[in-house]
Amino acid sequence: MKLPRLPFLLTLGGLALFFLPILFLPGQGLTTDSPLEAVRSTTNQVVLVLRAPENQGPHLREKRIKQVSEIVRPLFDRREVARRTLGVYWRDRTEEQREEFIEIFTELVEKSYGETFDKQAEKYLDQVEFLYDQETIDGKFAEVSTRIFVPSQNKHFSINYRLHQVDGQWLIYDVVVENISMVRNFRTQFYRIIGKSSYEELVRKLQAKLIQMSAAPSAS
Repeated sequence: MKLPRLPFLLTLGGLALFFLPILFLPGQGLTTDSPLEAVRSTTNQVVLVLRAPENQGPHLREKRIKQVSEIVRPLFDRREVARRTLGVYWRDRTEEQREEFIEIFTELVEKSYGETFDKQAEKYLDQVEFLYDQETIDGKFAEVSTRIFVPSQNKHFSINYRLHQVDGQWLIYDVVVENISMVRNFRTQFYRIIGKSSYEELVRKLQAKLIQMSAAPSAS
């Protein structure tokens, strides 16, 4: 199966795709009342890590990834992302099946986007400007509208973060990059597979893809 490639992964959108496997632990998230400030603060911390002189070079990729994951992990709700990605087919799954799907799906996302994210960061980080436009809060749900400006292309790219409150903290459950929803993109593809065969076939395909990716040599 072919995974969707959302445009320009050097954003929290890219981080969302890459760090979904990090389980959010209640009580360890950001305490800010503002969804926009949560996004801005996390982005700034990640940029500092990626720009740090002591973190440069391909041989330090694992170190960078570990440091960034420690910053990003409180901001994402991996169970909610997986639930929304599976959509109507989540209801009929047992709790054991749900946990299995969360693990398989998020591991696949990590392996698919991790290296791409790091390469995008090396290539574009010093060229872009992050712009935080507005936040819209509706009860326990919020959306943060941001853009990145790429001077070399003279273009703005929109990135909107959809959040909800969990135990009083704002967590991201979807990222919309240039009007493309991460959750909807995956869900469309998964629905197609389930519709043609079954949920079990979807899991089999995801597992096969993982095995294939694990066997492939990593690029330096």
